[in-house]
Amino acid sequence: MNKVIQKLSDLYIIQRGHYLIQYKNGYNKDKYSTHIAGQMNSSGKKVKSLLDWQFEKHLNGEFTVGTFGGKLMTKFITFDVDFPCGLDMAKWITYKITNTLDELGINKYYISFSGNKGYHVDMFFEDLIKNEHGKQFFNYVVRKSGVLSHSDTGNKVEFRVTDKAGVKLPMGIHQKTGRYCGFCNVEDGLKVMDKEQSESYLHTIQKMKSETILNIINTEDLDDIDTLDMIKTEDAISPHKPLKNYDQSEDYSIDRAIDLLQNGLKVKGSRNNTLFLIGLYLKYQGLEKEQCKLELNEWMKRQNPELFSTPLEQCYKEIELMINNMFAKDYNLSAGNKDLTVTFDEIKWIMEKCPEKNQKLITYAMLIHSKRHANMQGVFYMPFKDIEAATGLVEMTAISQVNKLIKLGVIEVEDRNRKPTGKGLQRKPPNLYRLSLGQNGLSQNESNVFITQNSKDIELCLKFYFTDKELKKLLPRRQYQSLIS
Repeated sequence: MNKVIQKLSDLYIIQRGHYLIQYKNGYNKDKYSTHIAGQMNSSGKKVKSLLDWQFEKHLNGEFTVGTFGGKLMTKFITFDVDFPCGLDMAKWITYKITNTLDELGINKYYISFSGNKGYHVDMFFEDLIKNEHGKQFFNYVVRKSGVLSHSDTGNKVEFRVTDKAGVKLPMGIHQKTGRYCGFCNVEDGLKVMDKEQSESYLHTIQKMKSETILNIINTEDLDDIDTLDMIKTEDAISPHKPLKNYDQSEDYSIDRAIDLLQNGLKVKGSRNNTLFLIGLYLKYQGLEKEQCKLELNEWMKRQNPELFSTPLEQCYKEIELMINNMFAKDYNLSAGNKDLTVTFDEIKWIMEKCPEKNQKLITYAMLIHSKRHANMQGVFYMPFKDIEAATGLVEMTAISQVNKLIKLGVIEVEDRNRKPTGKGLQRKPPNLYRLSLGQNGLSQNESNVFITQNSKDIELCLKFYFTDKELKKLLPRRQYQSLIS
Protein backbone atom coordinates (compact mmCIF):
# COMPACT_ATOMS: atom_id res chain seq x y z
CA MET A 1 0.00 0.00 0.00
CA ASN A 2 2.82 2.44 0.88
CA LYS A 3 4.41 2.10 -2.57
CA VAL A 4 1.06 2.74 -4.25
CA ILE A 5 0.52 5.85 -2.11
CA GLN A 6 4.03 7.12 -2.86
CA LYS A 7 3.54 6.63 -6.59
CA LEU A 8 0.16 8.41 -6.59
CA SER A 9 1.66 11.29 -4.63
CA ASP A 10 4.66 11.52 -6.95
CA LEU A 11 2.46 11.65 -10.04
CA TYR A 12 -0.52 13.74 -8.95
CA ILE A 13 0.30 15.90 -5.91
CA ILE A 14 1.97 19.28 -6.32
CA GLN A 15 0.71 20.63 -2.98
CA ARG A 16 -1.26 19.07 -0.12
CA GLY A 17 -3.01 22.07 1.34
CA HIS A 18 -5.90 22.30 -1.16
CA TYR A 19 -7.87 19.17 -2.06
CA LEU A 20 -11.30 17.62 -2.59
CA ILE A 21 -13.16 14.86 -0.76
CA GLN A 22 -16.23 13.04 -2.10
CA TYR A 23 -17.86 11.33 0.87
CA LYS A 24 -19.81 8.08 0.82
CA ASN A 25 -22.67 9.48 2.89
CA GLY A 26 -24.49 12.76 2.46
CA TYR A 27 -27.45 14.27 0.69
CA ASN A 28 -25.60 14.69 -2.60
CA LYS A 29 -22.87 12.13 -3.09
CA ASP A 30 -21.75 13.25 -6.50
CA LYS A 31 -20.64 16.63 -5.05
CA TYR A 32 -17.17 17.26 -3.64
CA SER A 33 -16.27 19.29 -0.58
CA THR A 34 -13.23 21.54 -0.89
CA HIS A 35 -10.63 21.44 1.89
CA ILE A 36 -8.10 24.25 2.41
CA ALA A 37 -5.51 23.64 5.13
CA GLY A 38 -5.64 26.11 8.00
CA GLN A 39 -9.21 27.21 7.38
CA MET A 40 -12.13 26.25 9.61
CA ASN A 41 -14.52 23.55 8.45
CA SER A 42 -18.27 23.45 9.12
CA SER A 43 -17.70 21.82 12.52
CA GLY A 44 -15.36 24.60 13.63
CA LYS A 45 -12.13 22.59 13.37
CA LYS A 46 -9.02 23.58 11.45
CA VAL A 47 -8.62 21.71 8.19
CA LYS A 48 -5.44 19.64 8.00
CA SER A 49 -3.33 18.99 4.93
CA LEU A 50 -3.83 15.89 2.82
CA LEU A 51 -2.06 12.97 4.50
CA ASP A 52 -1.18 9.42 3.54
CA TRP A 53 -3.97 7.88 5.62
CA GLN A 54 -6.45 9.74 3.40
CA PHE A 55 -4.84 8.20 0.32
CA GLU A 56 -5.34 4.80 1.96
CA LYS A 57 -9.04 5.49 2.58
CA HIS A 58 -9.34 6.62 -1.05
CA LEU A 59 -7.80 3.37 -2.26
CA ASN A 60 -10.08 1.39 0.06
CA GLY A 61 -13.16 3.21 -1.26
CA GLU A 62 -14.12 4.83 2.05
CA PHE A 63 -14.14 8.26 0.38
CA THR A 64 -12.70 9.72 -2.82
CA VAL A 65 -9.84 12.24 -2.98
CA GLY A 66 -9.33 14.93 -5.61
CA THR A 67 -6.34 17.21 -6.12
CA PHE A 68 -5.67 20.73 -7.41
CA GLY A 69 -2.63 22.15 -9.19
CA GLY A 70 -0.49 25.07 -8.11
CA LYS A 71 -1.27 28.72 -8.76
CA LEU A 72 1.25 28.92 -11.61
CA MET A 73 2.68 25.46 -12.24
CA THR A 74 1.56 21.85 -12.62
CA LYS A 75 3.26 18.44 -12.80
CA PHE A 76 0.51 16.78 -14.85
CA ILE A 77 -2.40 17.67 -17.12
CA THR A 78 -5.69 15.87 -17.65
CA PHE A 79 -8.17 15.77 -20.53
CA ASP A 80 -11.38 15.35 -18.51
CA VAL A 81 -13.87 13.72 -20.89
CA ASP A 82 -17.36 14.10 -19.41
CA PHE A 83 -20.33 13.04 -21.57
CA PRO A 84 -23.68 12.49 -19.78
CA CYS A 85 -25.28 11.65 -23.12
CA GLY A 86 -23.67 8.22 -22.98
CA LEU A 87 -20.49 6.32 -22.21
CA ASP A 88 -20.18 5.18 -25.83
CA MET A 89 -19.81 8.81 -26.91
CA ALA A 90 -17.28 9.42 -24.11
CA LYS A 91 -15.28 6.43 -25.42
CA TRP A 92 -15.35 7.80 -28.97
CA ILE A 93 -14.13 11.21 -27.81
CA THR A 94 -11.36 9.57 -25.77
CA TYR A 95 -10.29 7.58 -28.86
CA LYS A 96 -10.13 10.83 -30.89
CA ILE A 97 -7.98 12.61 -28.28
CA THR A 98 -5.55 9.70 -27.84
CA ASN A 99 -5.31 9.27 -31.62
CA THR A 100 -4.25 12.92 -31.90
CA LEU A 101 -1.63 12.38 -29.18
CA ASP A 102 -0.33 9.36 -31.10
CA GLU A 103 -0.10 11.42 -34.29
CA LEU A 104 1.94 14.03 -32.37
CA GLY A 105 4.39 11.34 -31.34
CA ILE A 106 3.25 11.30 -27.70
CA ASN A 107 2.79 7.82 -26.26
CA LYS A 108 3.17 8.54 -22.54
CA TYR A 109 -0.48 9.16 -21.73
CA TYR A 110 -2.61 7.16 -19.32
CA ILE A 111 -6.38 6.68 -19.24
CA SER A 112 -8.62 6.00 -16.27
CA PHE A 113 -12.39 5.60 -15.94
CA SER A 114 -14.06 8.49 -14.09
CA GLY A 115 -16.54 6.13 -12.45
CA ASN A 116 -19.58 7.81 -13.98
CA LYS A 117 -19.82 9.61 -17.32
CA GLY A 118 -16.40 9.58 -18.89
CA TYR A 119 -12.64 9.15 -18.79
CA HIS A 120 -9.49 10.99 -17.75
CA VAL A 121 -6.48 11.11 -20.07
CA ASP A 122 -3.43 12.03 -17.96
CA MET A 123 0.08 13.14 -18.93
CA PHE A 124 2.86 13.48 -16.34
CA PHE A 125 6.05 15.57 -16.46
CA GLU A 126 9.55 15.10 -15.07
CA ASP A 127 9.67 18.83 -14.42
CA LEU A 128 7.04 21.50 -13.85
CA ILE A 129 5.24 23.44 -16.56
CA LYS A 130 3.25 26.64 -16.46
CA ASN A 131 -0.50 26.15 -16.24
CA GLU A 132 -0.93 28.41 -19.26
CA HIS A 133 1.39 26.22 -21.37
CA GLY A 134 -0.53 23.11 -20.35
CA LYS A 135 -3.77 24.81 -21.32
CA GLN A 136 -2.34 25.89 -24.70
CA PHE A 137 -1.35 22.31 -25.46
CA PHE A 138 -4.77 21.05 -24.29
CA ASN A 139 -6.58 23.50 -26.58
CA TYR A 140 -4.35 22.53 -29.52
CA VAL A 141 -5.08 18.81 -29.08
CA VAL A 142 -8.83 19.38 -28.63
CA ARG A 143 -9.00 21.52 -31.79
CA LYS A 144 -6.91 19.03 -33.78
CA SER A 145 -9.15 16.19 -32.56
CA GLY A 146 -12.27 17.99 -33.75
CA VAL A 147 -13.88 17.63 -30.34
CA LEU A 148 -16.66 20.08 -29.59
CA SER A 149 -18.03 20.79 -26.14
CA HIS A 150 -21.70 21.47 -25.59
CA SER A 151 -22.08 23.18 -22.23
CA ASP A 152 -25.88 23.30 -22.56
CA THR A 153 -26.07 19.48 -22.52
CA GLY A 154 -23.18 18.97 -20.13
CA ASN A 155 -21.09 17.21 -22.78
CA LYS A 156 -17.58 18.58 -22.54
CA VAL A 157 -13.84 17.99 -22.47
CA GLU A 158 -12.19 20.11 -19.79
CA PHE A 159 -8.62 21.01 -18.85
CA ARG A 160 -7.34 19.86 -15.49
CA VAL A 161 -5.60 20.73 -13.17
CA THR A 162 -5.26 24.29 -11.92
CA ASP A 163 -5.56 25.89 -8.50
CA LYS A 164 -9.32 26.26 -9.20
CA ALA A 165 -10.11 23.17 -11.30
CA GLY A 166 -9.40 19.94 -9.45
CA VAL A 167 -9.57 16.35 -10.61
CA LYS A 168 -10.39 13.07 -8.89
CA LEU A 169 -7.50 10.67 -8.30
CA PRO A 170 -7.77 7.27 -10.02
CA MET A 171 -8.09 3.90 -8.26
CA GLY A 172 -10.89 5.02 -5.95
CA ILE A 173 -14.63 4.46 -5.89
CA HIS A 174 -17.12 6.93 -7.36
CA GLN A 175 -19.28 7.47 -4.30
CA LYS A 176 -22.49 8.00 -6.30
CA THR A 177 -22.27 5.10 -8.75
CA GLY A 178 -20.13 2.76 -6.66
CA ARG A 179 -17.95 2.00 -9.70
CA TYR A 180 -14.19 1.48 -9.46
CA CYS A 181 -12.12 4.15 -11.22
CA GLY A 182 -9.45 1.87 -12.64
CA PHE A 183 -7.02 2.38 -15.49
CA CYS A 184 -7.84 1.29 -19.04
CA ASN A 185 -6.18 1.02 -22.45
CA VAL A 186 -7.41 1.95 -25.92
CA GLU A 187 -6.24 -1.40 -27.30
CA ASP A 188 -8.57 -3.16 -24.83
CA GLY A 189 -11.57 -1.06 -25.78
CA LEU A 190 -11.20 0.97 -22.57
CA LYS A 191 -12.06 -2.08 -20.46
CA VAL A 192 -11.60 -0.95 -16.86
CA MET A 193 -8.87 -2.77 -14.93
CA ASP A 194 -9.69 -4.10 -11.48
CA LYS A 195 -7.94 -2.98 -8.28
CA GLU A 196 -5.04 -5.44 -8.50
CA GLN A 197 -4.46 -4.78 -12.20
CA SER A 198 -4.63 -1.00 -11.70
CA GLU A 199 -2.09 -1.08 -8.87
CA SER A 200 0.34 -3.04 -11.05
CA TYR A 201 -0.30 -0.71 -14.00
CA LEU A 202 0.30 2.37 -11.82
CA HIS A 203 3.94 1.40 -11.35
CA THR A 204 4.48 1.26 -15.14
CA ILE A 205 3.51 4.91 -15.60
CA GLN A 206 6.34 7.08 -16.92
CA LYS A 207 6.81 10.82 -17.00
CA MET A 208 7.85 12.86 -20.01
CA LYS A 209 9.92 15.99 -20.34
CA SER A 210 7.84 19.14 -20.53
CA GLU A 211 9.80 20.23 -23.59
CA THR A 212 7.97 17.45 -25.50
CA ILE A 213 4.76 19.47 -25.49
CA LEU A 214 6.41 22.89 -25.27
CA ASN A 215 8.09 22.23 -28.62
CA ILE A 216 4.68 21.44 -30.12
CA ILE A 217 3.21 24.77 -29.04
CA ASN A 218 6.48 26.59 -29.81
CA THR A 219 6.98 28.15 -26.41
CA GLU A 220 9.94 28.47 -24.05
CA ASP A 221 11.18 25.67 -21.84
CA LEU A 222 10.67 25.81 -18.08
CA ASP A 223 14.40 26.15 -17.49
CA ASP A 224 14.24 29.68 -18.94
CA ILE A 225 12.06 30.69 -16.00
CA ASP A 226 13.84 32.37 -13.11
CA THR A 227 13.61 29.78 -10.33
CA LEU A 228 13.81 32.23 -7.43
CA ASP A 229 11.15 34.50 -8.88
CA MET A 230 8.89 31.50 -9.43
CA ILE A 231 9.34 30.30 -5.83
CA LYS A 232 8.70 33.78 -4.44
CA THR A 233 5.64 34.29 -6.64
CA GLU A 234 4.11 30.93 -5.68
CA ASP A 235 4.73 31.65 -1.99
CA ALA A 236 3.23 35.13 -2.25
CA ILE A 237 0.03 34.41 -4.15
CA SER A 238 -0.96 30.85 -3.21
CA PRO A 239 -3.69 30.67 -0.55
CA HIS A 240 -3.35 26.88 -0.46
CA LYS A 241 -0.32 26.39 1.77
CA PRO A 242 -0.23 23.16 3.81
CA LEU A 243 -0.88 23.33 7.55
CA LYS A 244 2.70 23.44 8.77
CA ASN A 245 2.36 21.36 11.90
CA TYR A 246 1.02 18.36 10.01
CA ASP A 247 2.31 18.44 6.45
CA GLN A 248 5.94 18.53 7.49
CA SER A 249 7.43 19.02 4.01
CA GLU A 250 7.54 22.25 2.01
CA ASP A 251 6.22 22.59 -1.52
CA TYR A 252 7.37 20.96 -4.74
CA SER A 253 10.60 23.04 -4.77
CA ILE A 254 12.18 20.63 -2.30
CA ASP A 255 11.24 17.64 -4.44
CA ARG A 256 12.82 19.26 -7.46
CA ALA A 257 15.97 20.34 -5.56
CA ILE A 258 16.52 16.83 -4.16
CA ASP A 259 15.96 15.31 -7.59
CA LEU A 260 18.53 17.65 -9.13
CA LEU A 261 20.98 17.13 -6.27
CA GLN A 262 20.73 13.37 -6.73
CA ASN A 263 20.33 13.00 -10.49
CA GLY A 264 22.11 16.07 -11.84
CA LEU A 265 21.58 18.24 -14.90
CA LYS A 266 19.00 16.97 -17.36
CA VAL A 267 19.01 19.48 -20.23
CA LYS A 268 21.35 22.08 -21.68
CA GLY A 269 20.89 25.66 -20.56
CA SER A 270 19.62 24.77 -17.08
CA ARG A 271 22.89 25.00 -15.11
CA ASN A 272 22.42 28.43 -13.53
CA ASN A 273 18.84 27.94 -12.36
CA THR A 274 19.64 24.41 -11.17
CA LEU A 275 22.63 25.60 -9.12
CA PHE A 276 20.55 28.37 -7.63
CA LEU A 277 17.73 26.05 -6.57
CA ILE A 278 20.14 23.52 -5.05
CA GLY A 279 21.94 26.39 -3.30
CA LEU A 280 18.65 27.58 -1.82
CA TYR A 281 17.92 24.04 -0.64
CA LEU A 282 21.35 23.67 1.01
CA LYS A 283 20.96 27.05 2.72
CA TYR A 284 17.47 25.99 3.79
CA GLN A 285 19.04 22.98 5.49
CA GLY A 286 21.27 25.23 7.57
CA LEU A 287 24.56 24.89 5.71
CA GLU A 288 26.87 27.87 6.08
CA LYS A 289 28.05 29.88 3.09
CA GLU A 290 31.38 28.08 2.61
CA GLN A 291 29.73 24.69 3.02
CA CYS A 292 27.20 25.56 0.32
CA LYS A 293 30.01 26.54 -2.05
CA LEU A 294 31.87 23.30 -1.37
CA GLU A 295 28.75 21.14 -1.92
CA LEU A 296 27.90 22.90 -5.19
CA ASN A 297 31.50 22.63 -6.44
CA GLU A 298 31.50 18.90 -5.73
CA TRP A 299 28.08 18.55 -7.40
CA MET A 300 29.34 20.44 -10.46
CA LYS A 301 32.30 18.02 -10.82
CA ARG A 302 29.88 15.13 -11.23
CA GLN A 303 27.88 16.62 -14.10
CA ASN A 304 27.98 15.48 -17.70
CA PRO A 305 30.16 18.05 -19.52
CA GLU A 306 28.02 17.60 -22.63
CA LEU A 307 25.21 19.47 -20.83
CA PHE A 308 27.19 22.68 -20.21
CA SER A 309 29.84 24.59 -22.13
CA THR A 310 31.33 26.81 -19.40
CA PRO A 311 34.75 25.61 -18.11
CA LEU A 312 34.64 24.14 -14.59
CA GLU A 313 36.93 26.80 -13.14
CA GLN A 314 34.55 29.49 -14.39
CA CYS A 315 31.61 27.52 -12.95
CA TYR A 316 33.31 27.56 -9.53
CA LYS A 317 33.74 31.35 -9.74
CA GLU A 318 30.06 31.77 -10.67
CA ILE A 319 29.04 29.51 -7.78
CA GLU A 320 31.02 31.66 -5.36
CA LEU A 321 29.41 34.87 -6.64
CA MET A 322 25.94 33.31 -6.58
CA ILE A 323 26.26 31.98 -3.01
CA ASN A 324 27.77 35.26 -1.75
CA ASN A 325 24.81 37.11 -3.26
CA MET A 326 22.32 34.56 -1.88
CA PHE A 327 23.60 34.99 1.67
CA ALA A 328 24.07 38.77 1.39
CA LYS A 329 20.47 39.25 0.24
CA ASP A 330 19.21 36.43 2.47
CA TYR A 331 17.33 34.58 -0.26
CA ASN A 332 15.43 31.67 1.27
CA LEU A 333 13.46 28.70 0.06
CA SER A 334 11.14 28.90 3.06
CA ALA A 335 10.29 31.16 5.95
CA GLY A 336 12.64 30.07 8.73
CA ASN A 337 11.77 27.78 11.59
CA LYS A 338 8.36 26.27 12.10
CA ASP A 339 6.73 24.16 14.75
CA LEU A 340 6.96 20.42 14.14
CA THR A 341 5.04 17.59 15.74
CA VAL A 342 6.36 14.30 17.07
CA THR A 343 3.59 11.78 17.62
CA PHE A 344 3.42 9.10 20.29
CA ASP A 345 3.74 6.38 17.62
CA GLU A 346 6.89 7.99 16.24
CA ILE A 347 8.74 8.20 19.57
CA LYS A 348 7.48 4.71 20.51
CA TRP A 349 8.84 3.41 17.19
CA ILE A 350 12.26 4.92 17.98
CA MET A 351 12.24 3.32 21.44
CA GLU A 352 11.36 -0.09 20.01
CA LYS A 353 13.60 -0.11 16.94
CA CYS A 354 16.77 1.49 18.33
CA PRO A 355 18.38 -0.61 21.07
CA GLU A 356 21.36 1.69 21.71
CA LYS A 357 21.26 5.21 23.14
CA ASN A 358 23.21 6.76 20.25
CA GLN A 359 20.85 5.11 17.78
CA LYS A 360 17.91 6.75 19.54
CA LEU A 361 19.66 10.14 19.43
CA ILE A 362 20.46 9.86 15.70
CA THR A 363 17.02 8.58 14.69
CA TYR A 364 15.26 11.31 16.66
CA ALA A 365 17.53 13.95 15.05
CA MET A 366 16.82 12.49 11.61
CA LEU A 367 13.08 12.44 12.33
CA ILE A 368 13.07 16.17 13.15
CA HIS A 369 15.35 16.92 10.20
CA SER A 370 13.12 14.96 7.81
CA LYS A 371 10.01 16.81 8.97
CA ARG A 372 11.69 20.05 7.98
CA HIS A 373 13.53 18.99 4.84
CA ALA A 374 12.09 15.79 3.33
CA ASN A 375 10.33 15.75 -0.02
CA MET A 376 6.89 14.25 -0.57
CA GLN A 377 8.34 10.75 -0.70
CA GLY A 378 10.04 11.22 2.67
CA VAL A 379 13.54 11.48 1.16
CA PHE A 380 15.96 13.95 2.77
CA TYR A 381 19.63 14.89 2.61
CA MET A 382 21.52 15.04 5.93
CA PRO A 383 25.32 15.42 5.99
CA PHE A 384 27.21 13.79 8.86
CA LYS A 385 28.20 17.21 10.15
CA ASP A 386 24.51 17.88 10.81
CA ILE A 387 24.16 14.55 12.60
CA GLU A 388 27.18 15.47 14.73
CA ALA A 389 25.73 18.89 15.58
CA ALA A 390 22.31 17.45 16.46
CA THR A 391 23.58 14.60 18.63
CA GLY A 392 26.97 15.68 20.00
CA LEU A 393 28.52 12.48 18.62
CA VAL A 394 31.88 12.47 16.86
CA GLU A 395 31.92 11.69 13.14
CA MET A 396 33.24 8.11 13.39
CA THR A 397 30.59 7.20 15.97
CA ALA A 398 27.87 8.79 13.86
CA ILE A 399 28.98 6.88 10.74
CA SER A 400 29.16 3.59 12.66
CA GLN A 401 25.70 4.07 14.19
CA VAL A 402 24.09 5.10 10.89
CA ASN A 403 25.41 1.90 9.32
CA LYS A 404 23.91 -0.09 12.21
CA LEU A 405 20.56 1.69 11.78
CA ILE A 406 20.58 0.79 8.09
CA LYS A 407 21.13 -2.88 8.97
CA LEU A 408 18.32 -2.66 11.54
CA GLY A 409 15.99 -1.34 8.84
CA VAL A 410 15.39 1.94 10.67
CA ILE A 411 16.97 4.01 7.88
CA GLU A 412 16.74 3.43 4.15
CA VAL A 413 19.45 4.87 1.92
CA GLU A 414 18.59 6.15 -1.54
CA ASP A 415 21.27 5.24 -4.13
CA ARG A 416 23.99 4.69 -1.52
CA ASN A 417 25.97 2.41 -3.83
CA ARG A 418 25.04 3.92 -7.15
CA LYS A 419 28.10 4.48 -9.28
CA PRO A 420 28.49 7.67 -11.28
CA THR A 421 27.43 7.38 -14.89
CA GLY A 422 28.19 9.56 -17.88
CA LYS A 423 31.28 11.40 -18.92
CA GLY A 424 32.75 13.60 -16.22
CA LEU A 425 30.90 12.03 -13.27
CA GLN A 426 33.89 11.49 -10.99
CA ARG A 427 32.31 10.88 -7.58
CA LYS A 428 29.33 9.11 -6.09
CA PRO A 429 26.18 11.20 -5.61
CA PRO A 430 25.32 12.28 -2.04
CA ASN A 431 23.53 9.85 0.26
CA LEU A 432 19.84 10.51 0.60
CA TYR A 433 17.91 8.95 3.47
CA ARG A 434 14.38 7.90 4.33
CA LEU A 435 13.10 6.72 7.71
CA SER A 436 11.27 3.37 7.61
CA LEU A 437 8.34 4.68 9.63
CA GLY A 438 5.58 3.25 7.44
CA GLN A 439 2.24 4.24 8.98
CA ASN A 440 3.70 4.78 12.44
CA GLY A 441 3.83 8.53 12.13
CA LEU A 442 0.13 9.16 11.55
CA SER A 443 -1.68 9.17 14.90
CA GLN A 444 -4.07 11.82 13.63
CA ASN A 445 -6.58 11.15 16.40
CA GLU A 446 -4.21 12.48 19.02
CA SER A 447 -5.41 15.79 20.41
CA ASN A 448 -2.28 16.40 22.48
CA VAL A 449 0.99 16.05 20.61
CA PHE A 450 4.57 17.08 21.35
CA ILE A 451 5.54 20.23 19.43
CA THR A 452 9.16 21.21 18.91
CA GLN A 453 11.70 22.98 16.72
CA ASN A 454 14.70 21.25 18.29
CA SER A 455 16.38 18.02 17.17
CA LYS A 456 18.16 17.73 20.55
CA ASP A 457 15.13 17.59 22.85
CA ILE A 458 14.47 13.85 22.89
CA GLU A 459 14.41 14.02 26.69
CA LEU A 460 11.49 16.48 26.66
CA CYS A 461 9.65 14.36 24.11
CA LEU A 462 10.08 11.21 26.20
CA LYS A 463 8.89 13.01 29.34
CA PHE A 464 5.90 14.37 27.43
CA TYR A 465 4.61 10.91 26.48
CA PHE A 466 5.89 8.69 29.32
CA THR A 467 5.92 8.86 33.10
CA ASP A 468 9.20 8.49 34.94
CA LYS A 469 8.12 5.03 36.08
CA GLU A 470 7.37 3.98 32.49
CA LEU A 471 10.73 5.30 31.26
CA LYS A 472 12.62 3.29 33.87
CA LYS A 473 10.90 0.16 32.57
CA LEU A 474 11.41 1.03 28.89
CA LEU A 475 15.07 2.08 29.10
CA PRO A 476 18.13 0.20 30.35
CA ARG A 477 19.52 1.82 33.50
CA ARG A 478 22.50 3.50 31.80
CA GLN A 479 20.33 4.83 28.97
CA TYR A 480 17.86 6.22 31.46
CA GLN A 481 20.67 7.98 33.35
CA SER A 482 22.13 9.35 30.12
CA LEU A 483 18.93 10.42 28.36
CA ILE A 484 16.79 11.51 31.32
CA SER A 485 18.47 14.06 33.53
